[in-house]
Amino acid sequence: MPAKDIVLVTGASSGIGEAISRKFSSENYQVILSSRSKDKLIKLNKEILDLGYKSHLIPCDVSKEDDVKNLYKESLKIGFVNCIINNAGVGKFSKIEDVSTEEWDQQINTNLRGSFLVVREFIKDMKVRKEGKILFINSIAGKHGYPFSAAYVSSKFGLKGLADSLRNELRDYNIKVISIHPGAIDTNFWESGNVDFPRDQMLSPFDIANSVFHAVEAPNSVVLEEIVIRRTAGDF
Repeated sequence: MPAKDIVLVTGASSGIGEAISRKFSSENYQVILSSRSKDKLIKLNKEILDLGYKSHLIPCDVSKEDDVKNLYKESLKIGFVNCIINNAGVGKFSKIEDVSTEEWDQQINTNLRGSFLVVREFIKDMKVRKEGKILFINSIAGKHGYPFSAAYVSSKFGLKGLADSLRNELRDYNIKVISIHPGAIDTNFWESGNVDFPRDQMLSPFDIANSVFHAVEAPNSVVLEEIVIRRTAGDF
């Protein structure tokens, strides 16, 4: 059976990105796996290929313009990328006076600037074909100003603004722009943070992947513009 559309997933080597990559490949999509961690990408790519699905790996640090340009160049060799899932992200949590300039820049550059750079490279092909889907894996932190998260919240509010602006800019080109706003998810995202949320009560990355897949598979005549996903019990 021929593969469906080509989906690019940034931050694909672990967590939500890995779950999304596994879900789409299992549904017969051809997935381009991208992240900074080449070793993890190689492992994931092999596992997907061993299952008989189609995937490719292109390492990329989305905060670096030259990396993103290379990501686009290498993707062209595979085919037209119909769907981009901007998932790469980082977060560090502390009092505002303890946030270093480097930590601020890292979160803004990865979470917001990175998505901008990726969209800017790939959008021209979507506009020519008048088709495409651009997803932003945002956060409930993109809708609510949580404490001890100034840089992360700022990046996610900016990401929501980017998505909202693009959605209205690209409607005439039949390009869907979708924002996913999940609550806390049980991934290695929390291992570097000074937080004590019970991880066994968090959302599963595979539940998020299923919701992302549902949004992409929606009929062509509709777009699920924003999806907020929380655990039934609500936020911590």
